[in-house]
Amino acid sequence: MRFSPAALASLLAFVLLLGLGIPQLAEGASLDSAEQDLVARINAFRTVRSLPTLAVSDTLTAAAKWMSADMGGRNYFAHTSLDGRSPTQRMADAGYPAFGTWTGEDLAAGFTTTADVLNGWINSPAHYSVLVNPQYHAIGVGRGYAAGSTYGWYWTADFGGVVDVVRAAPVSRAATQTTPAAFAPRTTQSATVALPPDSGYHARWSAQTADPVVDPGAFATLVVALRNTGSQGWYRGVAGRQANLGTSDPQDAEHPEFAANWLSVNRLTSTTTDYVAPGEVGWFEFTVHAPGASGDYQLALRPVVDGVGWLEDEGIFFTIHVSPALLSRGDVSFAP
Repeated sequence: MRFSPAALASLLAFVLLLGLGIPQLAEGASLDSAEQDLVARINAFRTVRSLPTLAVSDTLTAAAKWMSADMGGRNYFAHTSLDGRSPTQRMADAGYPAFGTWTGEDLAAGFTTTADVLNGWINSPAHYSVLVNPQYHAIGVGRGYAAGSTYGWYWTADFGGVVDVVRAAPVSRAATQTTPAAFAPRTTQSATVALPPDSGYHARWSAQTADPVVDPGAFATLVVALRNTGSQGWYRGVAGRQANLGTSDPQDAEHPEFAANWLSVNRLTSTTTDYVAPGEVGWFEFTVHAPGASGDYQLALRPVVDGVGWLEDEGIFFTIHVSPALLSRGDVSFAP
């Protein structure tokens, strides 16, 4: 079918109104505050594991921002963009030397905070392998929001093995064919993680008891108070609606050394009441068993509705101070 110039102009305007236009990126793409925070969190995560710090690449940033905008604007979630390009091809099209080095990509969708994005990646083996790859030295991240899309927020982190200095050019949706380097890429990694549409389960920290000081092998009862900030009530004893305190940092870590009548080695307790309505405060009471050796032990916690998902990470933790055992008289030697 042929169109007149006027008809083509009208059709293009209609497509742009539908939000299907090509995302435009300024040369030398910059990071917003949330994107900067995500890079900082990733670098902090790598630093404590003695991995190289990642330099922000303008070209990788341009590729990542384009991908997040495209996924949101066209309402899909996949590593292969709808124009048929792989992550490595998109990085190359943005000006990064992707075909001559290591490349990787992590995607996330539905998360609203950088902490949740990183936690989602850390707790997924495929994403974790990208985060801890020592071959990566450069990164670009981008986030995009699209009202009416399946997930709302879309996040992309693109990783590369070399630090480039070329400024990023606008990325075209056309699948530009970049001539590969004379040698093949060593590897390409990619992984995705998505948060389901809002379940209605949310929580905010309200209060907790002080860190306990106990003797070796003794027991201590602790309490955490969380406000139900979601639209769903918490029902104790009802599968899929019961709010529990789970272990965190790392998520679902097993702590049999602390467990004392817990629900399991990584689920401490549920609410003390049968029902906590939205807006009300739920109380979580549990007992910890102090290790036999003196020292300070940290126990990190996070609320979870099993079968639905983890609630907000409020940074809840206790430091269990185990005092040195008192010596009996028979344990002490006296000089003559």
